[in-house]
Amino acid sequence: MNQSVAKLLRDVMPYLGLVLLVGYFSFSSEFFFNARNFERLATDSATLMLVAFGMTLVILIGEIDLSVSAVVGLLSVVLAQMMVAGLAWPIAMVLVIVLSVAIGTMNGVITVYGQIPSFIVTLGMLAIATGLAFVFTGSVSVAILQYDFLDLFYSDQIFGLPIPLIIVTLAFLTCVGLLNRTRFGRELFAVGANMEAARLSGVPVKQRKVTVFAIMGLLVGVGAVLSAARLGNGAPGSSPTLTLDAIAAVIIGGASLFGGWASVVRTLLGALLIAVLNNGMVLLNVNIDAQYIVKGVIILFAVVLERLASGARS
Repeated sequence: MNQSVAKLLRDVMPYLGLVLLVGYFSFSSEFFFNARNFERLATDSATLMLVAFGMTLVILIGEIDLSVSAVVGLLSVVLAQMMVAGLAWPIAMVLVIVLSVAIGTMNGVITVYGQIPSFIVTLGMLAIATGLAFVFTGSVSVAILQYDFLDLFYSDQIFGLPIPLIIVTLAFLTCVGLLNRTRFGRELFAVGANMEAARLSGVPVKQRKVTVFAIMGLLVGVGAVLSAARLGNGAPGSSPTLTLDAIAAVIIGGASLFGGWASVVRTLLGALLIAVLNNGMVLLNVNIDAQYIVKGVIILFAVVLERLASGARS
């Protein structure tokens, strides 16, 4: 395939794919194109959006985080257990987010200062978080009974907008501003494009990488809070496809898996595409195994397009 054609396909895929999916599901399901379903789509996809924004930063610097699904499950369990123990939900929420930032920072420190590939570090964290979640719960979900928490982060609205959507919007604007309007963002692009050249130019490469993993932890922590509110409980394995979906969203957005280029705006489009795909396949009662196949095909197609188009990017 010609590089120019591959670049064009890569650039239009998020837009064209989203339009085609919305059109297909609108005709295939009478329940898809209505206000109630779109409201549910916004709240149900909030965790995916937040994690995808964080994954964009991680992939931009040439790293990866495979632990997010397991960490979200563990954090939701910890949050629920603290509430069951009588801790007020605002305190429990803050503690969970702090714990998540600590986990993200730990991933970054081990990766950067231990000089261990991030996929190995986060794969290890995935195993640890999964094991802890099952040990803490005995493989039984922990119900959240603080209904003001559940209402606030799932059903309540401000100016007619679900609160999870507002949180996602704030996170999106912050990440866009961080990457495109600050020196920190320019340094991340430099680190991803050529780490050694960035270091020689005075960029504190190690600190920037650890900071990105900490930001990832922050977004994962907030996503875990929204996930627990949506499900009404803390359960190990509550978000089994989250890592896959987040990486897919970033790849569909055209990010280079080798670092140096990524866009939060295009990641948002990729995440919307994945969210619509998830929602539509559920409405059509598509088998969960078939859903994995569909997402795998999309990821492979997007990766191939990125590799073919890489020489055409300016």
